Amino acid sequence: MKSRVQFSPAGKRIIIVVATVLTIVACFLLVGVFHLGDEAAVGVFALAATLVGTIFIPVEIKNSQEVTCCQMLIDQNNYFHDNDHLMKVYRVLERMQCGDTGSELWKDVEETDIACYCTFFENLYLLYSHKIARIEDLDDLFGYRFFIFANNPYVQENHILPTSSSYSEIFQLYEAWIAYRRKKGAHVPGDGYAFTEAYLHERLYLHDVGFPSKETRSGIRKLGFQDIPQVLSLQARACEELQDKTVFYPLSREELIESLHLDTVLGNFAPDGTLRGFALFVSCRNSPRNLGFDAGLPWERSYTFDVVVSDPSCRGLGIHKQFIDCAVEEARRCGATTVLATVSPDNAASMHNFEAKGFEVLKENLEKYSALRRTLLCRKV
Repeated sequence: MKSRVQFSPAGKRIIIVVATVLTIVACFLLVGVFHLGDEAAVGVFALAATLVGTIFIPVEIKNSQEVTCCQMLIDQNNYFHDNDHLMKVYRVLERMQCGDTGSELWKDVEETDIACYCTFFENLYLLYSHKIARIEDLDDLFGYRFFIFANNPYVQENHILPTSSSYSEIFQLYEAWIAYRRKKGAHVPGDGYAFTEAYLHERLYLHDVGFPSKETRSGIRKLGFQDIPQVLSLQARACEELQDKTVFYPLSREELIESLHLDTVLGNFAPDGTLRGFALFVSCRNSPRNLGFDAGLPWERSYTFDVVVSDPSCRGLGIHKQFIDCAVEEARRCGATTVLATVSPDNAASMHNFEAKGFEVLKENLEKYSALRRTLLCRKV
């Protein structure tokens, strides 16, 4: 592939000056060598003046565009500070940056305030996509305000992710902006909650699920992005109770977000609304998380029981077996022929639950999840 040679602004200025000087020198040489008369000499220098003017016209146009861009960005910045909706959101974001936490901080922030904040950056995306402004033009003024919003977990879970396809321009701006900061080696505010390259490249944000119903069936309902804090909190508590930490490999927030877009995540709730357990099933999709690849089976027909966690205080209530029944039902519904799961050979209780529901050992001593030993189980549906 051929690449275009690009010059820096300073390099372009030097080229213009050199071209102007060479044009003038060429005129003097032309007049001197050919001994042109006064009238011809005037014509030559008039032509030279025209050429020099032609050289400077694009420069003036470029300078005019840069002034216009700067003025637009200044106007956008002033608009941000004068807008009550934007400043209401920004003040909460700043408090969270200073260490304040909790959803109570957001109690006075309305959906319209969040929508205004998103719209503001969608407008900046239009400036960028139409090549009116570059990311480096936007970064100094707006970079901090963009990333403390886009990388805020509360904003992600309650506002952006449930209807993420509506914010495709925000995600496209995010992808270009974070790539610019990474390349530059600059700090990204809220980096711990940044969207991954895989998430952006695969455009998972186009697969939104909305806001799942809060109604339960036999205490079970589908989980959504708003349930992420409860899910991760329950998982952390369950992990703390484990004496042997190798029997369970924790689910990452990034994996959970991916599955809330593409797979099925169910929760078991107590009558008071407390999450007692959750399970995650990976659909029949082409993914390393699909155990069909480990089993040597077609991934298009393999349904994966990926994760199950129960509250330590709720064990013995049959929550795990209930989730296994749900997995088999979901597998049949989506046309799978096999349900697969892995269990630590040291987790006798989990092994018993799967075997009681008709699962059989397919492989032993399988290395998974950072070289942990696992038994691969299989059930036909």
